[in-house]
Amino acid sequence: MKVVVLHGSSRKGGDSDTLAECFLRGIREAGQPEVVHFYAIDMNIAHCRGCGGCTAGGACVIEDDMKLVYPAFCDADVVILAAPMFWGYMTSQLKTLFDRLEAIVSDRCFGGKDFVLFVTYRHYYGSIVEWLDRVSKGFGSRLHALTCRTYDPETQTDMPVASFPDKLEEATHLGRQVAALRSSSSG
Repeated sequence: MKVVVLHGSSRKGGDSDTLAECFLRGIREAGQPEVVHFYAIDMNIAHCRGCGGCTAGGACVIEDDMKLVYPAFCDADVVILAAPMFWGYMTSQLKTLFDRLEAIVSDRCFGGKDFVLFVTYRHYYGSIVEWLDRVSKGFGSRLHALTCRTYDPETQTDMPVASFPDKLEEATHLGRQVAALRSSSSG
């Protein structure tokens, strides 16, 4: 099984990364997947120019770190988005990466995958879940979303995801479930 993790946070090892690692722990119980991590904050990824070069020539005309993401994404069985929410949506780094996936939008690259979305948020998360649900359904893929509010509005304090052992276990269990789904669909 091939897994790609798209990290949207500027803080490595933060809340959304912690949920992704719990998921990977669960999926590893079924075997040893090939896992590739992409940290958007550390990558040289230009904004999509909307030039249409990818539709005309079959590839993005921009030469940058997306050349590493494209083949890994297309070959992946499972795509994990570790996405903290900034202003009600994914971080700008992760959004830039996703905008550039326009160059490979196809059934081959988006179809038949399990998309796993880990959202940590303070106030609102619905927009990213709704968006990825539409994308995954449009390509006959599955979406598995786990959200965790890491802010207490009553005390106005942030709480690390480690304060929610039920969410950590839910992420691990989700890894087991996705491994079982992938195993049953390939066998």
